[in-house]
This record gives sequence, structure tokens and C-alpha cells, in this order.
Amino acid sequence: MSDITRGEQALPKAGHRDVANASLFFKRWLANPLQMGSIIPSSDTLCRRIAALVKRAEDEVVVELGAGTGVISRALLAAGVPAEKLVVVEIVRDMADHLRAALPGVNVICGDAFELPKALPEAMHGKVGTAICGIPLVLLPRADQQRFVDAVEAVAPGKGFLLYTYCITSPLPYRQLGLTAKREVWTPLNFPPASVWHYQPARS
Repeated sequence: MSDITRGEQALPKAGHRDVANASLFFKRWLANPLQMGSIIPSSDTLCRRIAALVKRAEDEVVVELGAGTGVISRALLAAGVPAEKLVVVEIVRDMADHLRAALPGVNVICGDAFELPKALPEAMHGKVGTAICGIPLVLLPRADQQRFVDAVEAVAPGKGFLLYTYCITSPLPYRQLGLTAKREVWTPLNFPPASVWHYQPARS
């Protein structure tokens, strides 16, 4: 496993596209708050911190689940993840269409992260270096949290996933889900303040 290249490329500067992104994000949040963790996209700082945690081998892909308007996707690309090695799974069709237009070369799948083995091409099973989750799992019933954990394990055995969240403590009852947990990032200046947790299957 090797860290992705940590280039010095800056994320795109704020402008009309960022305003449009925020507008689309807020629209989707209003339509279904349980699919969106916040009413605004994540900050540049949080996006860069997430990108710095990504690891993958040459033949592996990075999978982003619940990409929203793509602010983290762009940070991953800026940090050195090749577009063809980035797979974005987004359940909301209009946001998936937006991502296809905004992220040329990236494999955007309109599908359900909780059915990841079906959504992800079979050739990518076992070839996921890092999975990143932007879905507010803390709001879901335990059974759905377990379904998500099992879905990721099916395509990325033993790897676990990164979860960014606005909870200070672990948003998941990880022991009950058979996981270990480590908070990798705390960004108090993000609005709202955010953490990034790395969950992995617990060894028996």
C-alpha cells in the first residue's frame, strides 16, 4: 500500500461554481436531510485532510460514497488520485448527473452505497484501497449501519472506511458493529466542526 501523491495543487478558488454547488447541496438537503450530513458542502481544509488519509496501491481505486456536489472528489483529484481510479457512488440522480459533468474522467455511479456489491463493478471487488463515506450514518438505525459496514466489507475486505462526521465522539457504536475506531482528523474551524473517523473490522 502506498500513500497517494500529496501535491501542492490548490483546490479551485471560490466563484460562481461554488455558489451553484452550495445551492444544489442545500436543495438536496431540504429534499432529504437523512441523505445529507450538513446543509452546506465541506470546507477546503476538511477536504484536504481527508485526501491526505487516502491510501491505495497502483491497481486499486478510491471509492467515495455519498459525494454530494463533489468538493471532496476534487480534493482527491488535486491530491493525486487519477480520475480513472476514483469511483463516486451517489444515490441522488440529479447530483450524480452534476458529478458526471463536473468531474470528467471519474467513474460516477448512480447507485446505493448500502448495495455496494451490486453497484460497484465486480472487477473492482477486492481492489478498493480506501472507501470514504459522507453519508450521515449516525442518523440511521443500527440495522442499516450494519448493512453499510457489511456492504463495504464485501468489496474492500479488511480495509474498513473513512467517515467524516459532525459528531465529536464516534458516531457509530463501533464495538457493536464489530469494528475498531480511530479519530484521524479534527477540524474545529470547519462549519460545523468536523471529525474523520477510520473504522476497520475488529480482529477476533
